[in-house]
Amino acid sequence: MRHIEMRIRILEAYVVVSLLAFGVIAFSAFAQTKQKIDELTVERLNVVEKNGQLVAVLANSDRLPDPITNGKAFKTERPPGMIFYNGEGDECGGLVFGAASGAKARAGDRYGAYGGFTLDQYQQSQAIGLIYNDHSGTREVGLKVWDRPETPQSEFVTRGEAIRKMADGPEKQAARKSLNEANFSPTRIFVGKNKEREAKVTLYDARGNARINMMVDAAGIPRLDFLDEKGKVTYSLPGNAKPDPPRDK
Repeated sequence: MRHIEMRIRILEAYVVVSLLAFGVIAFSAFAQTKQKIDELTVERLNVVEKNGQLVAVLANSDRLPDPITNGKAFKTERPPGMIFYNGEGDECGGLVFGAASGAKARAGDRYGAYGGFTLDQYQQSQAIGLIYNDHSGTREVGLKVWDRPETPQSEFVTRGEAIRKMADGPEKQAARKSLNEANFSPTRIFVGKNKEREAKVTLYDARGNARINMMVDAAGIPRLDFLDEKGKVTYSLPGNAKPDPPRDK
């Protein structure tokens, strides 16, 4: 009888110790959810909803996810940065940055650097962005607005994949031309500093032709130009301004 009582007491003690140990582990796990970290080194950091759906990804160039629109992912080279996702799991904007590397890195005084923060049209590509592009000191910095088609980007990706599988020839060339026309996405607004060091606001028509230029040039001279669809200045303010010849878009 005493032997049985002793075994029961041992079992009771084991249960108590086990419960205490479980409580310590549970408390530690809870405390770790609010743990302060002074420094964290990672190649990729995912921000997710409670159901595991991605909200944002911060990663290097090797681990940044492929673009995804309308549930369809497609392969492309990507620089390091941060990607945002909407409630449907599609990419909806991001931040990228970097400079030329490898064989195309600095060659004497030549270099390349870039950065951009963009927000995407629903199921499409970027609709508005803050852009920095620098080619050995010839740089463009500003805000751009693009006019994207209503067709989801995923459909253009699917069509492009089918065209790549076609045999070379006139039919393939025609299909590629049709795809490019359907996916035409002209710049509609530019506000910033261009490669000619002009502080400039440009408004474009639906075909991507500059139609109004408001600028202060590198010499500090202000001007407002109205252009036709071929880039010819039709009216300029002040009236004695001598507009520059048309530039390539």
